[in-house]
Amino acid sequence: MPSNLGAPDVSLATRADCVAANSPILLASASPRRAQILETLGIGFRVVGSAFRETPPRPQDHENPAAYVEHLAREKARGCGDKNPQSLVLTADTIVWHQNEILEKPDDENHAFQTLQRLRNSEHRVLTGVCLRWQNCGTIEYSMAHETTTVRFRHVSDSWIRAYVATGEPLDKAGSYGAQGKGALLVEHIEGDFWNVVGLPLRPLRELLQAAGAPIESFWAPSEPGAS
Repeated sequence: MPSNLGAPDVSLATRADCVAANSPILLASASPRRAQILETLGIGFRVVGSAFRETPPRPQDHENPAAYVEHLAREKARGCGDKNPQSLVLTADTIVWHQNEILEKPDDENHAFQTLQRLRNSEHRVLTGVCLRWQNCGTIEYSMAHETTTVRFRHVSDSWIRAYVATGEPLDKAGSYGAQGKGALLVEHIEGDFWNVVGLPLRPLRELLQAAGAPIESFWAPSEPGAS
């Protein structure tokens, strides 16, 4: 699989005239890591829920993980319903792909331990699908893209893995590790976007917002005097 797949439909940029820059962003994700990335980039947002409930990947999904993560991101955006139609709804979904199998969040500590046993001393890929739902002159648009990053783990012992799992860090993360935390000690090499491994890749985020008429830099503009 190529290391950098997928791109937003840039033709949308010609149809974004009705989208106001600095439109409010609704982040349909409970991930504190995605929220922190948006904060770091200076993008204003608020967190909302999605009614979408994930189901285990089908056999064909393991063969096309890029399409799978884009599908999940879109369904999360659709799960936000029709509230706040003027807002930009941002969603993302991250998976680990190893030996032609999708590895998602672990069910429990034992599952996390087994996943990390598989990943140690080997290479895997992290894929994140990103979806931006926005209203273009009264029409709801869904723009999707994804990013792929290659990660290689060093060899670690079973006792090291047990100690790491016991910290609780792996239990809410795809692939059972957090590259921005203690899990960084597992990583020998990363090829691609580090922020993709954390959960929100920068290239798709930048290009999707640009195509929707709300470039990231538009969120940096100071509020007008008297604005609430």
